Amino acid sequence: MSGKSTRDNIIDAARRLFAERGYTATTIKDVAELAGYSPAMVMKMMGSKAELYKAAAPTLPSAADDPHVCEDEAPGYRLVRNIVERRDADESEPWVMMPLLIHEAPDREAAQTDARERYIRGISGKIGDTSDDKLPTQMVVAVLLGLASGIRTVGLLPAESIDTEDLVRRYGAVVQSIIDRIATS
Repeated sequence: MSGKSTRDNIIDAARRLFAERGYTATTIKDVAELAGYSPAMVMKMMGSKAELYKAAAPTLPSAADDPHVCEDEAPGYRLVRNIVERRDADESEPWVMMPLLIHEAPDREAAQTDARERYIRGISGKIGDTSDDKLPTQMVVAVLLGLASGIRTVGLLPAESIDTEDLVRRYGAVVQSIIDRIATS
């Protein structure tokens, strides 16, 4: 065991399992086993599964935190490239995880509000959307969610059918067209 407290070890184990399996499929017994404690200890420390989730909920991904940045590229293309490059590198896809984490959260409304605010804030800053309703940003987020889910969940647009650069060029143009309308609105 590390030098962390019992509570921290339990939260770390729960965070990992909730991120991998979701709320419903993660049991207190699973968390206890991974953390190296008894289920009774987990319950004593955390009170309930819902309280454990509240303390350990996987952080909803945010577009603002995206480390894949290419400054020479227009933002619509860059946002698409980030998703496609994560697919090509077999990295986890935050855009696909976000809806799953919202669906599995004990308080879906709070998780939905948090994700919506984080994504809208992150993307609006990247694309220069200063509108009150952030409608252009909402449209970009919806299009990117579709791309990520399509290529990761449904298996659309596989690398064998369309190479990365062609996919970025074509799909990036769709996203960029929404962004370009911000200046003319």
